[in-house]
Amino acid sequence: MYPSLAGKRALVLGGSRGIGRAIALRLAAEGVHVLVNYARSADAAEATAADCRALGVESEAIAGDVGDAAELAAVFERVKSWGGLDILVNNAARGLERPRPALEQKPLHLHRTMDVNLFGPWQAAQMAAPLMEARGGGAIVNLLSPGAQHYMPDYAAVGVSKGALSSLTMYLAVELAANRIRVNAVSAGWVEGSEGEHSYRDEVSDAVRPHVPAGRNVHPDDIAAAVAWIASDEAPMLIGQTIHLDGGFADAAWRAVLGS
Repeated sequence: MYPSLAGKRALVLGGSRGIGRAIALRLAAEGVHVLVNYARSADAAEATAADCRALGVESEAIAGDVGDAAELAAVFERVKSWGGLDILVNNAARGLERPRPALEQKPLHLHRTMDVNLFGPWQAAQMAAPLMEARGGGAIVNLLSPGAQHYMPDYAAVGVSKGALSSLTMYLAVELAANRIRVNAVSAGWVEGSEGEHSYRDEVSDAVRPHVPAGRNVHPDDIAAAVAWIASDEAPMLIGQTIHLDGGFADAAWRAVLGS
């Protein structure tokens, strides 16, 4: 669908399952060679890499906790020896394993969430930029969350970290544009079939679905399609933007309260 992607090299941080897996497979289908990063899900990451290879590209799973600076640096050492980098997808995230109101969050959990959701992508961008410059440019795509813009109960740790990542997207976009590196973000609505669906509240998918004007919830493949477009040469002037994929849910929120 996007011939300009063929032969490029991508690193998907948090690429073993759910949204990350869908992104890795879509990029592979476009002819992109993909490194599938994981922190704990080795079997899932190996399976995703195998499925990418079945699409005719190079792919391997690579371990590394995005929230650990030393492990993340080791991931990028592998990227260098692998042949460079054109596309970085910052999908790794945590924070839903301790859902609490903002004032009840524990300091250790807050710091750990920020390490993975904000500082990991920040440091990844720092290491990715010179590799992309060496190849004439590239694309960085950050995965955000509706909790960065809208209140969600017991979601403060994730929401605040993703809000900060949204701001970082803008700063990186302006500073890296001259180097032909485009930085953008994707923020989806409620994603059915994602890891978040199972980690937050099981009933959310059924509760949200009737209020989505598009008639269904967002799927991981929807996000993967957006990432592929952003990373391709079809979006040369998309810089510092966030694409919101929610099927119109946010725009129709008041309909649920006031009626159609």
